[in-house]
Amino acid sequence: MFRNQYDQDVLTWSPQGRLHQIEYALEAVKQGGAVVGCKNATTIVLVTLNRELPNQSKQQKKIFKIDDNIGIAVSGLASDAVLLTEQLRAECTKSKFIYGSSPPLSQLADTISRKLQGNTQRASRRPYGVGLIMAGLDNSGTSLFHVCPSGNLYEYECFALGSRSQASKTYLEKYIDTLKECTSVELIKHAIKALAEAQQTNENISSSNCSIAVAHENKEFAVLDESEASYYINLLDETK
Repeated sequence: MFRNQYDQDVLTWSPQGRLHQIEYALEAVKQGGAVVGCKNATTIVLVTLNRELPNQSKQQKKIFKIDDNIGIAVSGLASDAVLLTEQLRAECTKSKFIYGSSPPLSQLADTISRKLQGNTQRASRRPYGVGLIMAGLDNSGTSLFHVCPSGNLYEYECFALGSRSQASKTYLEKYIDTLKECTSVELIKHAIKALAEAQQTNENISSSNCSIAVAHENKEFAVLDESEASYYINLLDETK
């Protein structure tokens, strides 16, 4: 009995009780570049590891600004990530037009998780092959959510996904209490260190293969340019 007898659509269960297409989507996230998200009471940080691809003139974008104080980092299929990004931005625009303010991040996360979960209920669709870390600030403070291709939604203090992300998770678990109390600069340094754990042993983190995005109470969500990213990466070298 071949595995591909049960992966022709997302509604077909295998005799072992598995949905292979959802497993394929989850595997696409695991094969993507590592992504780390951290937060404390006033600051959110997203960092991504950008792979060098020989047939591309530039690296794929993996951090997207959704609203003034909301951003996402993605791992998996970039085309699916762009589609979901446009949906999230449309939700923000609709909320501002109707209510005069941006929606809470928890509401956005719930909306996009429902969209991902909806694709697992129709034989004519396929699951989105992308995982999201959503981070932002609103009236309730800082928030960080993980949305996976199956539509499951989780809230975290910090999280990592993508290739070799287990090493990053181990680092974050070790310093979870420190992250809650540290300054913005220290939080960025911890996020970069966690990302470095997922890097190949013969490679180093640099501004050319690492993207950093930050938002805090007095600054809107923004992706740092290469010079700013280099500044924080160099701080790690100074503390070694």
